[in-house]
Amino acid sequence: MEFEIHDRIEEKFVGTILGCGMGDALGQPFEGRSRNSIERLCGDDTSKFYRGRYTDDTQLTIAMAEALIEGKGYQPSVLVKRFIQWLDEPPIGPGMACLNAIYNLARGVPWTKSGYDSGANGSAMRISPIGLFYCHDVSELIRIADETTKITHTQEAAAAAAIVVARAVAYLAVNEEVVLDDFIEVLCNALQKPEHEEFKNHIGMLDSFLKQSPKKALKKLGILGVRPEYLPKKLPENGIIHPYACTTVLAALYCFLRTPHDYFESVNEVILAGGDTDTTGAICGAISGAFNGIHKLPKSLMYRLINHEHIFSIGRKLFAVYSEMNPAFK
Repeated sequence: MEFEIHDRIEEKFVGTILGCGMGDALGQPFEGRSRNSIERLCGDDTSKFYRGRYTDDTQLTIAMAEALIEGKGYQPSVLVKRFIQWLDEPPIGPGMACLNAIYNLARGVPWTKSGYDSGANGSAMRISPIGLFYCHDVSELIRIADETTKITHTQEAAAAAAIVVARAVAYLAVNEEVVLDDFIEVLCNALQKPEHEEFKNHIGMLDSFLKQSPKKALKKLGILGVRPEYLPKKLPENGIIHPYACTTVLAALYCFLRTPHDYFESVNEVILAGGDTDTTGAICGAISGAFNGIHKLPKSLMYRLINHEHIFSIGRKLFAVYSEMNPAFK
C-alpha cells in the first residue's frame, strides 16, 4: 500500500505516529540489555531483530491520538475512557505506574487522584499527539502535557519530560530546519516551574554533548540526574539509558540532533545505548518522524510494522480534526 499525502504538515502528523511505532518495535527486542549485550547480538544494526511488534508505548500513543480525535481536542473524560479501554487490548509490556493508575481509573478513582508517585517515562512516551495537535498553541500544549501526565505519574520530572517531548514535536512539525540554539532555547522556555530547573539545565547542555561520541555522551546522559539509590547496583561499563523520564528524553533528543535527517540512524543509535530501549526508540522515533514526515521514514520498516495501515489512518484523522479546529493553520 502506498501512502499518498500531499500536505507537508499532514505528512509530519502521520510520520510522528508511525515513527513512534517503528522506534518502539525496533527497541522492543533489546529492552533491559546493555550496549555490550546488544552489540554482541546485532553488531551496530538493530533492524536485524525487527519484527514490527510494538509495545504499550505505541498503544498509549494511539490512545492519546484517538482521544483527541473523538474529543476534537483534549477532553479529560474522553482520555480517561480511552485509557480504560486500553486494559482490554490487552497492554503489551506496560510500566507499573501507567498500569496501576489506569486500574485506578477503571475502579472509579477520579483522574485527578489516580496517579502514582513516579518519575518514570510513561507519559513522555505517549505525549507526541499533544505536541502535534497543539503545535500552534504552546500555552495549551504545556498545560495539557502537564495535566495528562498527572493522570499516571505525579512527579514533576515526569511532567517536565512530557512537556519537552511535546514541545519538540510541535517545533519540528512546523519547521523544516533545526536551528540548534533556537531549538534548545524553545525546549528550555517550555519548562516554567522551579521544580523543572535541573532538567532545564540538562537540556541546555545538549549542545556540549553533541561534541562527544555517542558512546561517551550516552553513557553520561543515560544516568544524568538519577539519584544514586535508583541506579543499578552494577552499572554496565558502557552505561544504559535509565527509565527515569528525564534521562530517556535527553538520550532521545541527543540521538535525533546528531542525525536529524536520518530516522534510522537516530533511532538505531539510541537503542544501541541499551536500557529502556522500546521507550527511547519510541520517543526518538516520534521526534524524528515529526521532523522528517512519513515519506522519509524507511519503508522496509514501515510496511512490516504491525497495524501500520491503522496507525497511518490515525495520523490522518488526527490531522483532519486539527485542521477542522485550526482553519487558520491549514
